[in-house]
Amino acid sequence: MPVALACPIAPTAADRKRLKKMAYGHKTEHRLRLRAQVVLHAARGRSNARVARETGLRLDTVRTWRGRFAEQGLPGLSDRMRLGRPRAFTTLHNAQVTALACRLPAETGVPLSRWSAPELAREAMEHGIAAAYDVHRAKVFGRTEPRTGTDVHEPGRPGHEHRAVRQRQTRVPDRGQRLLPSRAEGR
Repeated sequence: MPVALACPIAPTAADRKRLKKMAYGHKTEHRLRLRAQVVLHAARGRSNARVARETGLRLDTVRTWRGRFAEQGLPGLSDRMRLGRPRAFTTLHNAQVTALACRLPAETGVPLSRWSAPELAREAMEHGIAAAYDVHRAKVFGRTEPRTGTDVHEPGRPGHEHRAVRQRQTRVPDRGQRLLPSRAEGR
């Protein structure tokens, strides 16, 4: 079976300088560093098998990056766009919900002292920000105390207790330790 010849590579002086910076730079991502090394080895006229041995990569990987550089040049070494489901909520949607979460509910006519995640999602849908806004996403944007990890809650409404209180109520006491009362029961 005949062996396929490797794509010939002849980078320009500017490309070679950029490749060397990528291949030996300390701030370059590891994957880009390996891709640049593959191209530099290939530019010296080495075979794909030899480049694979010297870089520790698989032969197919060397062929891929050598071929992409031969076709597209330096932009061919970057990652391609990944396939997948398109984003349902754009950065603009997220910014609008964040702005809504930063305002008091009373400013928008909602009779709450603080936003709950379902109420924030409902208000985002009523403002036309999105047709259906995920409650989990609204919960992320509705956090008032991100350092402690506590959720925004509406006092006095069942199901909207503070997460720490819920955890305290469901925790099983150790031997000789009694369960702490919840805030609703009083301390």
